[in-house]
Amino acid sequence: MKFISKIIPILLAVLIFPFGLGFGGPEKPDDETLRYKGQLLSIRWDPLTQSPLIMRGIDTHLMELKNFSKLSREEVTHTGPQLVSKYQSLLQIGPDQLKLKGAEKISDTWYVSYWQTFQGVILYESSLGFSIDSRGRIKSLGALIYPKVRAPVTPKISHEKALKIGQDQIKDFEKLRCRLVAESILIYPVRKANSVDYYWVYAFNFFPEEALHPATTEGGWAVFVDSQTGKVVLFEILMKPLGCCVPEDWVPPKPEEMRPKW
Repeated sequence: MKFISKIIPILLAVLIFPFGLGFGGPEKPDDETLRYKGQLLSIRWDPLTQSPLIMRGIDTHLMELKNFSKLSREEVTHTGPQLVSKYQSLLQIGPDQLKLKGAEKISDTWYVSYWQTFQGVILYESSLGFSIDSRGRIKSLGALIYPKVRAPVTPKISHEKALKIGQDQIKDFEKLRCRLVAESILIYPVRKANSVDYYWVYAFNFFPEEALHPATTEGGWAVFVDSQTGKVVLFEILMKPLGCCVPEDWVPPKPEEMRPKW
């Protein structure tokens, strides 16, 4: 599955429907120190979604993995769901809502990151990531997640119609011999002052033929088309065809595989 995004490092036929989502209840302070199941934590909250942006352990680490040096890469990638399971009531998403974005070992440290998903669909620019040091310790995590996603389940615009809408956004599309370099379906959250609108979109990356030469300075375009209305909800210039990635063939671990390793 090719995913179109301008992936952020801290990094979809079907449908779209914008749901304005208000976040009721008492607001949390931006930064808070609290005790969670006996553990003292420092949390910076997202003032809009009231989910953690940064979470750190104060008197202990968030997690310390046993026999870390013997864990395979696959076992390392299961750490994210385990971490989410441990802190689920704070993060407000489930371990089955993660999709592996990347897992890379640099020197003795692993850097692991995930997208958030909704009904298996990646949320654009969502992220949950952390590092694991050489002793298997996770000291903090960073996240951009959406706990209360609401979106429709049936498209009203066909893929073919959405593709034509996307092509029509580009002046001289035929003359420039533009190519569809990548496409996918994703959920596009639009943050407002007091709410989030969620669109389930067809996402396209178009590049003129000459922009595909390695030495060119020409760019292309990202076009997101609402699968409910056909409205273009995002149109932006891409400098290089670097915004496409293929998620790994990765499945979140089963509950019985998530027994604590800390």
